[in-house]
Amino acid sequence: MGEKMSDELINKRIEERRIAREKKQQRNKLLLVVMAVVLTFVVIISGVAIHNRNQKLPVDGTNVVVQTSNEESSSTTESSTTETTTESTTKKPTENNSETPPKYEVVKKEPAPGSHKVATASIGVTGDILIHNDVLKAALTSDGNYDFNPMLSNVSPYYKKYNKMIANLEVTLGGAEKGYSSYPMFNTPDSIASALKNAGVDMVLTSNNHTYDTGTAGMKRTLQVLDSIGLEHTGTRSSTSGPRFMVSNINGINVGMMCYTYETQSSTAGRKALNGLLLSAEAGPLVNSFDYNKLSNFYSDAQDSIAQMKQQGAEAIVFFMHWGNEYQLSPNSYQKKMAQKLCDLGVDVIVGGHPHVVQPFDTLVSEKGHETICIYSIGNALSNQRRELISSAPNGHTEDGMIFAFSFEKWSDGTVIISDVNITPTWVELTRSNGKKVYRVIPLDASVSDSQGKASYNRTMKLVGSGLNSYRTSHGLSAVKTSV
Repeated sequence: MGEKMSDELINKRIEERRIAREKKQQRNKLLLVVMAVVLTFVVIISGVAIHNRNQKLPVDGTNVVVQTSNEESSSTTESSTTETTTESTTKKPTENNSETPPKYEVVKKEPAPGSHKVATASIGVTGDILIHNDVLKAALTSDGNYDFNPMLSNVSPYYKKYNKMIANLEVTLGGAEKGYSSYPMFNTPDSIASALKNAGVDMVLTSNNHTYDTGTAGMKRTLQVLDSIGLEHTGTRSSTSGPRFMVSNINGINVGMMCYTYETQSSTAGRKALNGLLLSAEAGPLVNSFDYNKLSNFYSDAQDSIAQMKQQGAEAIVFFMHWGNEYQLSPNSYQKKMAQKLCDLGVDVIVGGHPHVVQPFDTLVSEKGHETICIYSIGNALSNQRRELISSAPNGHTEDGMIFAFSFEKWSDGTVIISDVNITPTWVELTRSNGKKVYRVIPLDASVSDSQGKASYNRTMKLVGSGLNSYRTSHGLSAVKTSV
């Protein structure tokens, strides 16, 4: 009986193990089926997403049409996502914040004894022109046209003070047939260019992350519109035979100017990308741009361009850089590193944009003692990036901008020096009239009385005042008021 019971027990255990193995095999088979289904689903969804994106944003961007009516919901509540310009498609490189630019002594330029001053060239630069949907609606007139002139009327007398006034045109003029649009693809009525010219702007910067929003055709058309009204531009060109930079005689002094924008990171070898759009083979060489991961190429290009500008008679060099992190009140490590390299290459003035907030003023010195002034970001000139819309931005700072002004002096011995540097803060005022939004770019000075204007002035001068006054006092200029 004991042996029989032992055999039964053994057989029972064998059967239990067999059943357990079969159950495990079934579970494994089921798991494989589930994984296959999930993988198939992911592939299908990815394919659909890529197809939809390509339908809306073709590879060369030439047929992009974004209707204004589709950009925002019919709700009267404004969404922050429609008025920001954060590029989710941009892969930012890893920063190394441990790098500290070297400090060198300035070798001051001094005119030769007995020489005399023969020319002075004053230059003013203002920030990003971003025509968001609500700004576009505010410019719409009863006859169906768009009038941006009133938005710039207050600041116009300040623009007209300078021998050369410059603004960053961060929109395209792709034409009405494409449909006027705002973020994420800007297509603005041609009248914005006329309004800027009427206000006193002489030149616009066209190389930025929104340069290609309406494709190759839109990028070229933008330049055609600017040329038709006599508004100078640099940063992009219509053909490879056109100039990549500008050497402009400003009141008797030849100033070389060049503009660059950062590229969106792309997995497609040999293709530039801006704002998530791959540039066509034709368009790529027409845009001055740099890759954060290939800065040696940028430095080499900048050096060659500076040499060419000097061969064409440039006596001073100004670089305009579209760079940095949006809404960040301080420059990142790349901005600092690139600025120092441009200083080493002999650039006299660096003016930055793109963060949509003001960033500090800095003075850089090369190993050879060359001095460069740099404003890392001059903020927004005109936009609808309001504090109530952008929770990710520092309170109020997206409403702030400036006119960054500097002057070159030329002496009879050929010496050219920076003779003056100053900042006029600006603020985008929003009011309502007859139920319609009214936007005004307001210049601010130490006598401003409006409470919001005061707050804007103080925000800007808190960021730039220390660096500005340090430079001014070290060069025999009086300090400016940093708060009201």
